Amino acid sequence: MISDAGDPALDERIQTLRTELDTAGLISMAPTLELAAAFHQAVPDDHDALAATISRLLEQTQSGDYAYYIDIATFMADLPLHTGHTPPHCLDGEQTTRSRWRTLVTTASTTFTITGRPPDLNIRLRPANTWCVRGPQLKE
Repeated sequence: MISDAGDPALDERIQTLRTELDTAGLISMAPTLELAAAFHQAVPDDHDALAATISRLLEQTQSGDYAYYIDIATFMADLPLHTGHTPPHCLDGEQTTRSRWRTLVTTASTTFTITGRPPDLNIRLRPANTWCVRGPQLKE
């Protein structure tokens, strides 16, 4: 899915996977699918789809598991964190981490705009040195 980010044909695949995960009862995998969907939607800057995806992530991570996916999704989309959402504590600082995630999206978006095809990305889902933690403030 990541390699097809920005391709409108991917929307149907994402919806099919949501349905299949729900039917199979694999709810623990749903946040990962939504994170990939957020990347896909951030490439063409689809704010409506991103808002829906982030809303699903908020619901799916209420227990605290995968809550950092909300941070990553908002960083990729260059959106502010939701009110009431505990901000992450990033080792390199929030702005540096946000910039690294956003760079993945802008690189993919530029490629898609120039070629009209999804980017051929060889990326890791976690850029180097973007460690964030949830909870108490880190001590230096």
